[in-house]
Amino acid sequence: MMRFFRHQGVSRLKPLSQPSPRGGRRDSGGRRHIFSPLPLWERGRGRGEKCFSRPARGFTLVELIVALLLLSLISATLFGVFRTAGKSVEVGEQRTDDAASIRTVEDFLRAQWENAHPLRQRKEADFPLIFEGDKNQMIYVSALPPRIQGGGLWAWRLRVVRDGAHNKLVLEHTIPNVNEKKSLGAWSQQWSVLADRVDSVTFQYYGITGEAIKATPKWSGDWKDSQRLPQLIRMDVKLEGGRQWPTLYAEMRKGMETGCRSWNEASGKCGGV
Repeated sequence: MMRFFRHQGVSRLKPLSQPSPRGGRRDSGGRRHIFSPLPLWERGRGRGEKCFSRPARGFTLVELIVALLLLSLISATLFGVFRTAGKSVEVGEQRTDDAASIRTVEDFLRAQWENAHPLRQRKEADFPLIFEGDKNQMIYVSALPPRIQGGGLWAWRLRVVRDGAHNKLVLEHTIPNVNEKKSLGAWSQQWSVLADRVDSVTFQYYGITGEAIKATPKWSGDWKDSQRLPQLIRMDVKLEGGRQWPTLYAEMRKGMETGCRSWNEASGKCGGV
């Protein structure tokens, strides 16, 4: 004969041959066995008994602090890398722009010096050239294209001036008047700035000076010959901080007798214009 008992809302059959006050059956050794179709961790629910299910586990405070610290270190490292890369790009671009500006200035000056005009003063003895050169500045005459201020011959003065807290390499201009004893008028105050933050500029001149026609050309820091133009001009520019421009060389293409109607080879002087 079988009887029914209810366990957690499920009807099960229990044999009556081996009744037990607490349910189940006993084996030959007297041990009681309880049969239930529910898993072990599901048994006892609803009767106040503890379950064997594993509770959910979160992060501890120490683990959270360590994770935040590692994230901060990684962020700081990446920020430093990106900042260094950005500065490197900016420095590279600045150096590229500076190199392009230097090349443009040197090309302009080289073109002016190579096409310098041997303009002579007509109201002075021996008709001296309008050209002066020392180690700090240089005065010469060169032509401008017609599209720039109408073109023509202009006198130029290249030197370093103090402007505020820094030195600048500037190019001044004026219109020469060869029919006056003072052939060079007032220099324009609207100079052209060729370079900023300049520490020093040094000029050197190569050629023959004086009446020794057969003398060996040499370099000099001062050009005192008023009858000849130098054969070569050298300019060295040193910027603040120790940086230097590439040394600029230019060749004067005009002969020493150019601009003179009668040139005295023996004395090395102009006899008339």
